[in-house]
Amino acid sequence: MPFPFKLPTRYSYEGPTLEGGQGTVYVCRDQYLDRKVAIKVMTGTSDAAEIKKELSAIQAVRSRHVAQIYDLVSSQNGKAFGLVEEYVPGPNVSEYAASGEIKADYLKILYQLASGISDIHESGRIHRDIKPSNIKLDSEHVIKILDFGLTANAISDAVTVDARGTPCYIAPEFYATSPVRYTAAVDVFAFGVTARVLAEGGVIPRGFKQTPPYQSPLPAFSTSPIQLPPDLITLLDRALLSSPKMRPAIAEIRNSSERHLVYGQHRAVITYGGKGTTLSTIGKSVSLKVGLDMLTINYDGLAFRIESINGDVYINNSAAAQGGILPDSCVVTLGAAPLGGSRTFVPFNVSHPGVVL
Repeated sequence: MPFPFKLPTRYSYEGPTLEGGQGTVYVCRDQYLDRKVAIKVMTGTSDAAEIKKELSAIQAVRSRHVAQIYDLVSSQNGKAFGLVEEYVPGPNVSEYAASGEIKADYLKILYQLASGISDIHESGRIHRDIKPSNIKLDSEHVIKILDFGLTANAISDAVTVDARGTPCYIAPEFYATSPVRYTAAVDVFAFGVTARVLAEGGVIPRGFKQTPPYQSPLPAFSTSPIQLPPDLITLLDRALLSSPKMRPAIAEIRNSSERHLVYGQHRAVITYGGKGTTLSTIGKSVSLKVGLDMLTINYDGLAFRIESINGDVYINNSAAAQGGILPDSCVVTLGAAPLGGSRTFVPFNVSHPGVVL
């Protein structure tokens, strides 16, 4: 299929042409930079409005896991537009899952996808159409999220009368009577479904084909063909809850995945008693003690947890809690608040290598 309007001389159509749910993608070549690009032309009567909406949405996001936008082209009469995007050769993650290769790096795939969605949310946007066909792998095996045609601003009281989306991936709240109020939790639900579909080799389990309200519970991740850590199973099961308020933030899932991917590689430096103490061995603990006030920190390979507390101990001015996880950068304070500046302040900093994709 030829390109639908005359392109600027910078670009030439090479093919193939790919049909999508909201537009047609033409693989072209950028003559100036000698690279392939994907030019997306929206279908329907609101081309200009839709393409500009998508451009605005993607431009607001800065993420390694979101396909970049390079340019905007238009027909001579200004009635048709094309969004010039980063060309991601594929496959999409569903196709990759069907090949069976995903089992070896399933956790890395989840981590990357959660990172991308987290970046989208932190930019003040909600994607609203997370699904395997909108997620591709580039030539370096890096996840790229595509298709921002349904994206909305993540305001605290977002409302829609047009709850479009993809069956099985669309959150239960979108099935309520219009107008529908929604939050970034709709992306968390779609992430949870996507995660399970990928674990099933790209096949949607029967339980996810129900229409809300569900007659039976959605399949638990404990029954997934891919074995996962218990804490991550809990987060993924929560992602599929019908109540959006009960779902975790996508950043929680990203952080949990990351901790498991760098298991045993964290290093805490504690400046205490005029010298630096290092804690980096799994199962080891360090105790901080001033008078009757004491805190013991244990490293379990995933995080630095509060093993025991005695007296007045604070983490960044909040009372320390048994079993709590210390932030990567914080100050431990030993001593009651009335003591003011005479209390003991202990800087605590964690470093670990980044996830290698």
